[in-house]
Amino acid sequence: MSKPAYKKYGFWAGLLLFFIFLITSPPSSLSQDAWLIAGVAVLMALWWGTESIPLPVTALLPLALFPILGVMDFKEAASSFASPSIFLFLGGFILAIAIQSSGLHKRLALNILALVNHSTNKIIASLMGISFFISMWVMNTSTTLMLLPICLALGLNFKESLRDVSKEDLQNFNKSLLLGIAYASSMGGMSSLIGTAPNIVFAGYMLENYSIDISFIDWMKIALPIGLLMLFVGFFVLTKFVYPSSFNLNKNGRKKIKENLDALGSITKNETKVLTVFFITAILWLSRSYITKIDIFSGLTDAGIAIIAAISLFIIPSHNKKTDLLLWEETKNLPWGLLILFGGGLSLAKAINTSGLGQWMGDSIILAINYEPWVLVLLIVCFIVILTELTSNTATTSTFLPIVTSIAVAAALPPESLAIPLVLAASFAFMLPVATPPNAIVYASGILTIKDMIKAGIMMNLLGVVVITLTYTIYF
Repeated sequence: MSKPAYKKYGFWAGLLLFFIFLITSPPSSLSQDAWLIAGVAVLMALWWGTESIPLPVTALLPLALFPILGVMDFKEAASSFASPSIFLFLGGFILAIAIQSSGLHKRLALNILALVNHSTNKIIASLMGISFFISMWVMNTSTTLMLLPICLALGLNFKESLRDVSKEDLQNFNKSLLLGIAYASSMGGMSSLIGTAPNIVFAGYMLENYSIDISFIDWMKIALPIGLLMLFVGFFVLTKFVYPSSFNLNKNGRKKIKENLDALGSITKNETKVLTVFFITAILWLSRSYITKIDIFSGLTDAGIAIIAAISLFIIPSHNKKTDLLLWEETKNLPWGLLILFGGGLSLAKAINTSGLGQWMGDSIILAINYEPWVLVLLIVCFIVILTELTSNTATTSTFLPIVTSIAVAAALPPESLAIPLVLAASFAFMLPVATPPNAIVYASGILTIKDMIKAGIMMNLLGVVVITLTYTIYF
């Protein structure tokens, strides 16, 4: 089967633009290394956006091109592929496989269906609400990993129970549900000071550089209303405009769900063991900041907790004590390509930040310093939303906080007035898998394509820009 035309065009357009970067000189204020990295970024963006070649293969380009171009040696480029975030992913995915292997995900899914068994939109709303709340206290990556097996099982049960529902409606339900939990986890993480890394970076930066103490309540007064508004917006966009799937379970469908639930019987010992590991892992993620105050646990990280949980699954015996709770053979379903994809994104982000390319792009915003403050906010938010589709939101926040606070001071504005929109915008990348871990996780399900994500994500990005800009006019 030949490639679609847009994939071919994206492939050759990426190569052409990359070649142009190679043969041209950078602007006087930009280094040659940064210019070449910009060329690689454009190439990767086009190939990722059009899926010209498999996404994980595109993610390997930094390893192939950076050493040849002389902008970064192989060891440094490869270090991002061993980022703690990668191992957080790995441990979380192994835990998700154990949930599926034990059948726990099916039991949880059927119980949710039994409780909210009339409307698909109610199910989507319920799971988005759960995702939002958990992500306020637990890392959004972990939240999405927890909920993904349940969502996949829900879709499978609908397919088995509702023979009279069209294939398109079922596909729309699956897409809305997966994107819904990803969006909700990003919004929940944004709403709490401890919910996502950019928020923590912001609070530390403001205290250290401007002696401004951003308390938990101070942050939630601004971010929580925005998060809740975007949660509603996300639900409305997905279920009413992009992927509408409002069908109800008929009597036979509800009967089938009850029969499937009854057929499972009582919870098994294996399910109980996996559920125990799951809850202990969640509690450790939630309380890590307190646990690390104890000297012996000072080096504990979220990634470390995930790996400990994964290891325990291969040590704890199953109910018959003849095998372990999880067998290594079952890890063949691990989305290894996703781990490579995320590593490639981190490697590119590192190059953008260390080369000065990110600084150069941000400095251009200073040219708008004589405009109205809300115009500055609009420019900053648009820029950050676009940039975080390709780079780490934590790295982006760390890079541009000094720039935007300097702009604010030069414009006689409070430094937090521009810093807060920047930090909020760092959580508003909804279009590409590489943009945020929740996006990457739901993409790994195989149900969503890049086109599916862009279709919904572009609307969410635009609405997010409007919401943050309007929020600025209200609070500042």
